[in-house]
Amino acid sequence: MKICIVIPAYNEAAAIGQVITDYRSQFPDATFVVIDNNSDDDTSKIAKQHLQSGDHLLFEERQGKGEAVRSGLSRTEADVYILTDGDDTYSASDARRAYDLLITKRCDMVVGDRVTGGGYAQQNTRIGHSWGNRILTRYISFLAGTQYSDVLSGLRIMSAPFVSLLSIRSSGFQLETELNIVASYARAKTIELPISYGNRPEGSESKLSTLRDGIRICRFAFLNWVSFFPLQFFGVLAIMGFSVSALLGYFVISVFLTTGELPFPSTAVAAATSGLLGFLATFTGLSLHITGSARRRDVVSGLLGSRRAWNAKLDAQELL
Repeated sequence: MKICIVIPAYNEAAAIGQVITDYRSQFPDATFVVIDNNSDDDTSKIAKQHLQSGDHLLFEERQGKGEAVRSGLSRTEADVYILTDGDDTYSASDARRAYDLLITKRCDMVVGDRVTGGGYAQQNTRIGHSWGNRILTRYISFLAGTQYSDVLSGLRIMSAPFVSLLSIRSSGFQLETELNIVASYARAKTIELPISYGNRPEGSESKLSTLRDGIRICRFAFLNWVSFFPLQFFGVLAIMGFSVSALLGYFVISVFLTTGELPFPSTAVAAATSGLLGFLATFTGLSLHITGSARRRDVVSGLLGSRRAWNAKLDAQELL
């Protein structure tokens, strides 16, 4: 079983060495890919001291976690990819439990759930982070049509078939949101595993801005919702258009039937326009849904085919 551990790091000189050491103890045969995302401290120097022959230290000039992870996932082939942060908040023992669960259940992705056990709320000194995570989790769960507990977790154990689906369009902290939405779209089997969440070592600080990155994540999730599930979005627009048209139309018609006159022509035009917009939204949503359904079937069937080959490989290795 070939395992690749991908660690994006930005100014994590205080933690990166310990992260590599801890994960090496749990995954001694894994290939490590550390991505220095424009650090201005000794992150690369310390990482290099802890990496072995066959590991990779990359430097990604394009700023953002998504950019760094894209580079890391494209560096080497593996059967299982472990994505973790370089700040030493995700324990290697939890990653091992998640890995074992993925192999046992033969699922596509296991996500470390920091929220259920209360570890995230206890560790976070910034109230906005906890509240923001809770709000975003509900928002993204609604858009994706799948109930999640922690959509922003940085600990992800992913199978090779699932990673092959990813194009990673996000550049920053929208990455985790993208992984959840893609998993929902592809009907990938995802399991959330409650984990602990450690304190950052002294000298390591969170790079996540509650307001700025929260807005970016919401925008990214919304655009992906429109792209992946257009019938839902345009269905909402159609309902709004028909509702406004019915309300205004009822007013105009009731006045006309009572007085025999049409005293509000602008209201009648607004009612007709709203109804027309409702019809346009309906047919636009249906057209995009029909086109997208064919593409989604290809994505799902492609994942199933890759999963069969992946499972066969695991079965063969278990027999050895």
